[in-house]
Amino acid sequence: MNIGIDIVEHSRILQAVSRSGAGFIARVLSDEEQQRLGDVHENIHRFSGVWAAKEAAVKALGSGFRDGISFYDIQIQHNEDGAPAYHFSGAFKIRYLQCGYTRSALSISHCQSHAVAVAVFTR
Repeated sequence: MNIGIDIVEHSRILQAVSRSGAGFIARVLSDEEQQRLGDVHENIHRFSGVWAAKEAAVKALGSGFRDGISFYDIQIQHNEDGAPAYHFSGAFKIRYLQCGYTRSALSISHCQSHAVAVAVFTR
């Protein structure tokens, strides 16, 4: 089992968007995620939660964003009850499977100023 956690200030995400605009959003979110989240300024809590979830995943894997792993390899979806869940692809999925992981769990929470996510990978 491996665990990853990330916490991010909403203001940090907004600063990155202000500096890089749509380029930052396109680098971090898939088209589907962009459509689901909508405007970052109106949905900063959710956007920050997705950011934290992706960062928590690479921490649980122990890889960081290197060796071909990108934000697109980690997508955040929701099950029928609305709970967040991971969908992996690309280099991340290859490494995840090479490590012998078969299950992942994700929890995301936020308050007025921060979002936090915890990823748990099990074999």
